[in-house]
Formats: sequence, C-alpha cells, structure tokens
Amino acid sequence: MERAIALRAQLHEMPEASLHEVRTKQVLLDLIDKETNFTAVDRGRWAYAWKKAERSDGRPPIAFRADMDAVCGKDGRPGHFCGHDGHSAILAGLAMELSRREEPLGRDVYLIFQPAEEIGKGAALCAGLLEERGIGEIYGLHNIPGRPRGSVLLRDGTFACASTGLEIAMHGTPSHAAYPEAGRDPGPTLARLLLDVQDLTKRTQETEGFVLMTLIGMDVGSDSYGVAASEGVLRLTVRGEREQSFQRYVAEIRRLAEDAARRDGLELGLRTIEPFPATENHSANVERVRRCARDLGMPVMDLEEPMRWSEDFGVYLHKIPGAFFGIGAGEDYAQLHTTEFQFPDAVIAPAVDLFAVLAR
Repeated sequence: MERAIALRAQLHEMPEASLHEVRTKQVLLDLIDKETNFTAVDRGRWAYAWKKAERSDGRPPIAFRADMDAVCGKDGRPGHFCGHDGHSAILAGLAMELSRREEPLGRDVYLIFQPAEEIGKGAALCAGLLEERGIGEIYGLHNIPGRPRGSVLLRDGTFACASTGLEIAMHGTPSHAAYPEAGRDPGPTLARLLLDVQDLTKRTQETEGFVLMTLIGMDVGSDSYGVAASEGVLRLTVRGEREQSFQRYVAEIRRLAEDAARRDGLELGLRTIEPFPATENHSANVERVRRCARDLGMPVMDLEEPMRWSEDFGVYLHKIPGAFFGIGAGEDYAQLHTTEFQFPDAVIAPAVDLFAVLAR
C-alpha cells in the first residue's frame, strides 16, 4: 500500500474546495490510467473507473464511492481536515489491488470519485451512473476519530442524519426610532418563532425519534440608532435520523414561520442551505460488510445511535441497496473538521482489503 499512502500525501498537499477538484481529479485519473487495468472515465466535475468482469457470474455490477473535496476553513482556504484525501487514496488503492489480483472478477466493478460532498451536491451529480450502468449495490466509508483504529463501525438503518440549514428572513416596515409603533419590527416575531421551533423539536423527539435544532445566529435591524428595526433573519441547522420524519419536521418549521409572518404582517423569505438526505443503510448489505470484516479479522462495532453529521451518500442508497460504514481512525485522535486532523495512513490497507473482499 506504499503507493496509495504516497498518493494520499500528494492529495493532502493540494486540497481543493467543493466543485473545484480539478487537479485532484486529474491526479486520480492519471494513476488509474498508468498503474491499473481499470478504464478511467472523466465526466467533467467528477470521474469514475471501471473494470469488466473477467468471468461473469451473472451478478449486477458493484460500485464503491470516495469523496475528493476538501473542507473550507474560516479563512476560506481549503484543507483536507475531513480525510477525503484518504478516502480517495483507498479507492485508488482498491483499483491497484484488483488489478494485481489473480482471482478473476465475477462482476463489473465501478469506482466513483465524487466531488462536493462537503456541500451536499456531489452525489446527485454522480448518481445517474447507477442506472446507466445497471449497478446493483454500492458501498462507501468514512474515517471516524475516537474509535479504535481499523475497527469497522456498522449501523443498520440510519448511519448519518439528514440535515439542512434554514435561513428564515422577515421584512417589516421601517420607522423613526421615536415612533416604533408606526413600523413593523420582525424581532419579536423571530424570537417567538425560535421558541416555537424549540417546542416543536421536543414534541417531535417524543413522537418521531431523534431530531435536533441548532441556533446558528439571529440578526435584527442595523447599527442606525435613529431607525427602528424592520428586517431580520433567523439561521438554524436542523437534523434528524429518519428521512420521512425529518421532512415532516422541516415542513412544520416552514408552516410555523409562514403563520408567524402572516399574523404579524411581515414578508417572509425562507431558504434551505446545503440539504443532505439521511444515509439509510440496507440491512442485507450491512450484514455483508459485517461478514467480510470478520473474515479479515477486523473488529466490528455496532453503533447505538446514528452519526449526527450528514453525508450525501444517502442519495445513492435511496436508489439502490448498499451500505455506508465507518472505519476507526484511533481513539485518541484529532476530530474531523479541525486543523489538527490528518487522515491516518495506517487505515488505508485494511480499508482496501475490506473493499476488495466486498468486490468478490
């Protein structure tokens, strides 16, 4: 796996933001062309590689996916603080491993190098390949700090939550600060709405399972002390375990905002930002990962709760069966999306081995 480790280091030094993974994609395509017997296909913003079955056993093709974009920090500069450089190196390592293996492939194998996972837009760009090529199942993984290195983390059902940002803007009527009654101030309306959403969240948790609302910020008015506030915005991130109940939860928040704006005579603007579906695994595929991991002697851990963060792999799982799982990065390890994080190279070999067994 020395070549895959070297690739990971190379990718780490050239992080690119979502939908700008030009150099990253080219490095991966070049490696596939020069160092494997897979066929590399450039699809513009994304790429895939595939290998035809050498002795077809009649099963439909199988796919594996890796994300390749970097996280944008507070200064706007991208950095591989989530490990997508490692995920891409694992998929390239799989191509190299399957190219060396003497055992003939029983079915076609596809490797999807996906952009824009961090903003939830990449999987939708690539998902048409599943139907186009008749792919029957798909797998993906994410490294997970805080768990034993090399352990396989599984969850039947939801592995990672659905989520979306909500920007709720309300516009009233300006007035002189001495005569606030002559205008319409959205501040009280937005404050009451925040409390109403908190109550809704508690009720939904009791009846529908896990949901969470996080206040991101609220801005009302300006720094002009002679003018009463007439515009405001409430920013929330909401998430939930199950896709259908999450969508009902978001729809109810929208209804609360519409009712509040109508009641107080305010104009409403509501925008969703970076929506992610729930990553809902299929039971049979989770069990297949479990069996393959145990065959390799890899420790397997079942997660009691889904990851609260989101992952757009759910787009694929809404189309075909598959599973998304975690691989432990180490118990005492820097957390994802921090500048201290760097993908642990020791995870690459076991992850490649697991994917290779799944590809059989």
